[in-house]
Amino acid sequence: MRTRMMAAFLVTLLATGIAAATPTEPQRGGSAVVAIGSDPETLNLGITTGYAVGAVAASIFSGLVWIDARGEIQPALATSWTVSSDGLSYAFELRRGVKWHDGRAFSAVDVKFTMEQVTGLYHGRFRPAFQNFEAITVTSPLALKITLKRPYAPLLRLLTVFDCPILPRHVYQGEDITRHSRNNDPVGTGPFKFREWVRGDRLVLERNDAYWDPVYLDRLIFRIIPGAALRVTALEVGEVDQVADFYLPKTDVDRLKRNPNVRLRLGQPTPSIGFVFINARRAPLDNPKVRRALALAINRVQIVTQAMGNLARPARGPFGDGFKWAFSPESDFNRLYPYNVERANALLDEAGLPRGAGGERPVRLRMVYDAARAPIAASAAIIRDNLRAVGITVDLQPMDRAVMIERIYTRPDYELTVQTFTSGGDPAIGYHRIYASAAPGTPFVNATGYSNPEVDSLLNRAAEVPDRAARGKIYAQASKILAADLPTLMLFDEIGVDAARATLRGVWIGAEARDRWDAVWVQK
Repeated sequence: MRTRMMAAFLVTLLATGIAAATPTEPQRGGSAVVAIGSDPETLNLGITTGYAVGAVAASIFSGLVWIDARGEIQPALATSWTVSSDGLSYAFELRRGVKWHDGRAFSAVDVKFTMEQVTGLYHGRFRPAFQNFEAITVTSPLALKITLKRPYAPLLRLLTVFDCPILPRHVYQGEDITRHSRNNDPVGTGPFKFREWVRGDRLVLERNDAYWDPVYLDRLIFRIIPGAALRVTALEVGEVDQVADFYLPKTDVDRLKRNPNVRLRLGQPTPSIGFVFINARRAPLDNPKVRRALALAINRVQIVTQAMGNLARPARGPFGDGFKWAFSPESDFNRLYPYNVERANALLDEAGLPRGAGGERPVRLRMVYDAARAPIAASAAIIRDNLRAVGITVDLQPMDRAVMIERIYTRPDYELTVQTFTSGGDPAIGYHRIYASAAPGTPFVNATGYSNPEVDSLLNRAAEVPDRAARGKIYAQASKILAADLPTLMLFDEIGVDAARATLRGVWIGAEARDRWDAVWVQK
């Protein structure tokens, strides 16, 4: 059995009452109810990085590894691995006796198939790394070897269920992966089996008794609650057992701290950022002067204070500051783009966008965002008011998450959007997709139309170099270009807060609040 990692990395557990009591032995039985904001767009986690998809499907599928709360890599479907001294070869031994939920045996051919036919083609974070793959060789039914063309420093961290969930070859082979009927009725190897999806209301998973570690809960239920305030109320009265940071209004955290029936994980084991995608395909946003003016006109401190409840830091550079070794003082937004309405107005004048008689400029921008996320909605409203002060009209367009994804990524039809991305534990995993050249269509990958071959080259090099100091110098070069071009404006580095009922035990042993629900149990 894998060790239950209870210590947290850079995490404070705030608990009172029942939560402060000494845990008893895990108890089997019962259900846990998790709040999410909308229906997932699919349950095939191999073709998207969508948050709601991961919330549900991470308990249905498995990855080769998982990341614990201290940021350490732990075995999952892979029990051991060796890496060659040149970083070009990875050999994996796989777990014995694993069964798919339909009873078929799991093997190395499933891993090879997933990487070559699913995540390597469709997954926004895995696909860039897969371009470095030379070959995937099955060396025995439960062993395989990955050979790379060039080193890829964070490869092992990319093999979690969130970035490379292993899918069943016998189900998907020869079919259209993106439209397969089993995408909404999935077969995995994870601790829970898919049972029911009532759209707009709930998704129900049931315990997989064949899982290799103990699974304590009988059921894992995901309640779809679009209203942020309703999610918090449901937690407080015990109708739901967990609300993860992604869906938690930051302005309610102080009140939750005082509730003896709720405990919080305060901290960010995995750096995450909030930002504004600026659609550079559209005039006048194709002019760097206009984008810089937006950066000067948007008050990042106000967003952190009012929208994020001070549970964030104003962003300081194109990659935030969560990875200290990748941050460049030369590209510090505090110096380059402090809140300055006068300078913003001057840049807009220089860009040929003078104010009219009523004080408005000939600029009207649509801001699209996920209606279910209160901090994002509050950030969008602040940005609208900030830009009104420099004569720019912003129309807020809150949307259901699936519609938002379509409007931003599939057929880009917007001017501004507020988004958040997790890093996945390394800038190359989570942040390169913001800037690297990419055609429209892949969810959560470059939505701005920005393409700079020099930046692409620097990002590729940064992913190859294992030494952090050397990588930091490469990121400094990329940051200098990105801070001038500004296709995306970083707003804040998140300080995450996950909330759960005090009777829910074993939560948060992973860096991801969505991970390791097999370890969770209900204290009765």
